[in-house]
Amino acid sequence: MSARFGKARRDAFFKALRETGNQSLAAERAKVSRSWVQLHRSSDPAFDGAVRAAISASFDRLRMSGSGKPSPSWAYLDGEELVVRGTNGVRVQIARARVRQWTPRVEGRFLVALAASCNVKLACAEAGLSVPSVYLHRRRWPAFAARWDAAIAVGYDRLDQELVACAIRGMDPEFRASAGWEEAPIPPMTVDEAIRLTGLHQRRARRPGKWPGVRQE
Repeated sequence: MSARFGKARRDAFFKALRETGNQSLAAERAKVSRSWVQLHRSSDPAFDGAVRAAISASFDRLRMSGSGKPSPSWAYLDGEELVVRGTNGVRVQIARARVRQWTPRVEGRFLVALAASCNVKLACAEAGLSVPSVYLHRRRWPAFAARWDAAIAVGYDRLDQELVACAIRGMDPEFRASAGWEEAPIPPMTVDEAIRLTGLHQRRARRPGKWPGVRQE
């Protein structure tokens, strides 16, 4: 092992590799050359075996997490946003986010809009990504699906409250001022649309785990 790749840097490289499953990111975090790491793998079977084992362990851990969000220590690298990227649920690693990809920040915008509107299409428009992509993202990452369900539950509760509030406001002009709501305003919709959405929610509540447009495995 050369001075360029001493024990401290070797330990840092393998620590990052076990956390990300990404040789390039691990080399950058350990401040070693990617080409040198590859050369070392080709000339040292023990080192190559250790790299393979670290990557395999990372894949298993990231798959089991069920989340598309990397840990806080791997949210960014050199100012670039990182994501958990998977291929058919097998090869999973932390990588740099691509353009128009679901990232933790995009997920946050989508979920806030979904809780405000209960409307997947509107929430996708707010996030700047397509409806098919969000359903694919939901199927791929169970933790995101759970946050989606929680956002929908909040949104439907707010719709129920708004329907009641609309009736009360017709009799009491001071109701809105006294309610003290701090959430983002519900997007404009008719009473019929609100009733239809709450009806959909009630039917879904009687069939847990069933979502229109989501393929049930």
